Amino acid sequence: MIAVMMAALMSSLTSIFNSSSTLFTMDIWRRLRPRAGERELLLVGRLVIVVLIGVSVAWIPVLQGSNSGQLFIYMQSVTSSLAPPITAVFILGIFWRRANEQGAFWGLIVGLAVGATRLVLEFLHPAPPCGEPDTRPAVLESIHYLHFAAVLFVLSGAIVVAGSLLTPPPQAVQVENLTWWTLAQDLSLGAKAGDGQTPQKYAFWARVCGFNAILLMCVNVFFYAYFA
Repeated sequence: MIAVMMAALMSSLTSIFNSSSTLFTMDIWRRLRPRAGERELLLVGRLVIVVLIGVSVAWIPVLQGSNSGQLFIYMQSVTSSLAPPITAVFILGIFWRRANEQGAFWGLIVGLAVGATRLVLEFLHPAPPCGEPDTRPAVLESIHYLHFAAVLFVLSGAIVVAGSLLTPPPQAVQVENLTWWTLAQDLSLGAKAGDGQTPQKYAFWARVCGFNAILLMCVNVFFYAYFA
């Protein structure tokens, strides 16, 4: 079990370090130095990873002081405060054609602001030891972080819907092949055009994969809510 936990932790850390290094190198450093070569970009990416590791080591005392030093609970708490807005925007962007840029922007901004506020409160008011009275704010004392994730997801989704309905809808060319419904339309048109068996097979397996993804997501949501 320890080996499994360590492997999962190392996988998460390597993914975070690699993604953060890529974002900084390709989106920030290349803007500062447009003529930077591959060797320079590679060196900058490695230096960014070293800096991130240093920040992570310096963050250990903060981690020990929050959630009674339990690493798994700390990771889940951080994820529950930051991931729901991104999930809400992604799901609405895939399954609702009316969602637009303005709604997604404000849904992310408000959702991440609310999640970051709770995260800061958790750092400032750690959970008391067992047997001592809980004097933390009500949002920490009465709302579990998994329940807060569900509330934050609904709040972010509502803001995305409201922002999208109050602003002009996206053009058809902007959502082509990007949503569930426009993809289904394109596959049906391809099959009716008489292109042979390939479009029909592709449409069938695309729908099977989509159904499996929805089923797995429902199972995950069920376990998430059950164990919360």
